[in-house]
Amino acid sequence: MPEITKTVKFDNIAREWRCKWADDNDKAALTAAQAALDDILADLSSVEGVSSVQRVVCGGCLDFKVVTKLSAAAFGEWEKTKFAPEEEFLSKLKGIKGISNVETQTYTLEEVKMNKKDIKKAQEKKEKEAAEKAKDEPKAPEDPAKKLKKVIKEGGKRGVEIEGAADMGGLQSRVSKLQSAWICL
Repeated sequence: MPEITKTVKFDNIAREWRCKWADDNDKAALTAAQAALDDILADLSSVEGVSSVQRVVCGGCLDFKVVTKLSAAAFGEWEKTKFAPEEEFLSKLKGIKGISNVETQTYTLEEVKMNKKDIKKAQEKKEKEAAEKAKDEPKAPEDPAKKLKKVIKEGGKRGVEIEGAADMGGLQSRVSKLQSAWICL
């Protein structure tokens, strides 16, 4: 597999033909550009190694593009033919009133969408890395005023434990008996 870097590899190369079209005259330039594509589409589609031919039209930017994708191995052979029928198609585009900026570009084109299994693995990896990062980060020191407020609040909820408080129950019982005895006298 050819690579641009160790992490940017590719199997496919695309050739793009593009132009701008004028919006006037009921989009006549766009209609003519599509007709020019229709004229060469069978020849383009039959180039050895072509895996896809896509047409891109942007009504906002007024772009008309044709993207032909081939395997990297087949692309070299197509390049030797000067990307036929490129010359014929570009010549037709240049002859259309309202078409401008006729250009070509070659680039790699790869499908990078993940399948469900790979998505799950990537999400689990991301969650694990986030958990590790959170574990390694030191906790911010707690604001002393907030800490005091929390301690006071918690002390009221739990009660205050006094050492030896368990023994006081018996003492309380004796005090009650003495009070009862004094009342009787």
